[in-house]
Amino acid sequence: MSPRDVSALLFLCWCVMVSVKNVETSAVRAKRTTASCENVKKFFQFRNITMSPEKNRGSVCGGECCSDADEDLLRKQGQKDFAGLLRHNSRSLQGLLSFTAATLQNHISELTRQSENKTMQLFSQVYKSMAGLCHDQIEKLYSDIRKSVLNTSQPDLPSIDLQESVSQFFRDFFPFVYRHILHLNGSKDFTPDYKACLRKTTETIAPFADIPERLGRSLAETLKATRMLLQAFEIGIEVLNSTDRLLVDETGKSNAECHEALLKMQYCPKCLGMAKAKPCSGYCLNVLRGCLTKYVVELDSPWNGYVEGIESLIRSMKTGESADAVIRSVDLKISEALMRAMQKGKDIDTKVQRSCGSASFLEEVRVESSTPLPATAKPRFSSVDANMQLSHFVNNLGKTRGFYATLANTLCKDESFAETKDQRCWNGERIAEYTKMVVDVTLNTQRYNPEVKPPSFHESDRRVADLVDKLRQVHHMAMKSIGTPGPEVDYMQRDGVEGSGSGNGPDFEDNDDDSYSRGSGSGHGPIEGGDDGTSPRGKNVEFPSTTPRTAGAPLVHSSLLISIFALIVPRLF
Repeated sequence: MSPRDVSALLFLCWCVMVSVKNVETSAVRAKRTTASCENVKKFFQFRNITMSPEKNRGSVCGGECCSDADEDLLRKQGQKDFAGLLRHNSRSLQGLLSFTAATLQNHISELTRQSENKTMQLFSQVYKSMAGLCHDQIEKLYSDIRKSVLNTSQPDLPSIDLQESVSQFFRDFFPFVYRHILHLNGSKDFTPDYKACLRKTTETIAPFADIPERLGRSLAETLKATRMLLQAFEIGIEVLNSTDRLLVDETGKSNAECHEALLKMQYCPKCLGMAKAKPCSGYCLNVLRGCLTKYVVELDSPWNGYVEGIESLIRSMKTGESADAVIRSVDLKISEALMRAMQKGKDIDTKVQRSCGSASFLEEVRVESSTPLPATAKPRFSSVDANMQLSHFVNNLGKTRGFYATLANTLCKDESFAETKDQRCWNGERIAEYTKMVVDVTLNTQRYNPEVKPPSFHESDRRVADLVDKLRQVHHMAMKSIGTPGPEVDYMQRDGVEGSGSGNGPDFEDNDDDSYSRGSGSGHGPIEGGDDGTSPRGKNVEFPSTTPRTAGAPLVHSSLLISIFALIVPRLF
């Protein structure tokens, strides 16, 4: 065999060996892919997605385990998951508002019923001749007191004018008092026309001095603040519920980029066969801040104003006459008014005869039972100071300042959702370090978000604007009620909408003390590093906020709010 033939034979053998090796490598790779997808099979089955490694890879994740159809399903699932996180985060705050509102309503309701019982007992024990006659009037007065505070959730019902209710009570009360002055003891009853004259001239004769006016004014002023506080709670609950629904618009095209980013962050690792991979902290912050920008810009400042309004209302309730004290004193005020009338009986009789003439009676004799009213439970007033408990509540509510601005931080600090560090985590491309800049929540800085670009504000969302109006209404209502409206604040003003005008882009600054200023996601192509997939740490940068934050304002985490809720429940009222 010639040397040429030997060379040809050796080359042929080498080619066969290379081909066999390539076949073996392909088989190993296919086996590895199948095993990798097997790791996430249960994950997809739980979401009713049938995984088939042989099908075409999806265009977003490019993973062996997901096709384009799978990615569409996961994109919708990501929106639902995001909505669930937001609802979970706001639920404890809604619970705090709901529980406090219900407790305050129950407190006022129970307080008025106890005061009503005391008033009924006063007449059954002291003014027995009038006890049966005044029952309906007393019941109507206390019913109006309750309705004036507790009907906040029924805007269609007419509002109650407490001053008029108190005046009407004393007008209806006067004919019974005048009978008592004349010592009729229930044996005779005035004609309807004579009763009408007595009611009409009550203000002129003034048998009760200025007690009706003072009592009516006290009730109206003190319960007005309570009614407004309950209305504020309802508005806050409504805004939080509505925001939960709006934050993830499953059909909105305006959120398409956000939905794509959520898919890439939450589910692309699974499409690549990585079952336990979680997004890096900085990567999570950039994605969620980008998705939440619109709502942070529109709602955060109005929410802070809402909190300020509630604080002002409760401060005014503490410094002024308390609703508790006024309601408890109703029976005493009625008794005082009756005593005043008894003391001026002769003078009142003279004025009545001058205005209405001599008493006119019905022909038939009216026989009245002197049996006392049915016994009621002895009133037991709570010794708990409601103002003190409301102060405790508002101190905790104050911690929710910046609720919308810190929402992304709260979600990304949840270890079940994201890694707390930026090493050995999913950075949008692989398990590695996230090295992109983490941008702040303001609109100016969100323009440079490497993951999600902020939405256009050329057309305002009417639904969000309605929520802003409701929050501003609480602030304005509270400031007006305490007589210090203060400067008009434009809560719709967007931070940095017009930009700085410098044209130089953002200023970078190091912030090594802030664990959330770490750089994130790669996006710079494959990361060269050690065998473990790590890489040298990039520069930690974050845009400085252009809006000063409240000094020391803590981040609102769902666990903190739940702790606040657990603390306040057993102590309120």
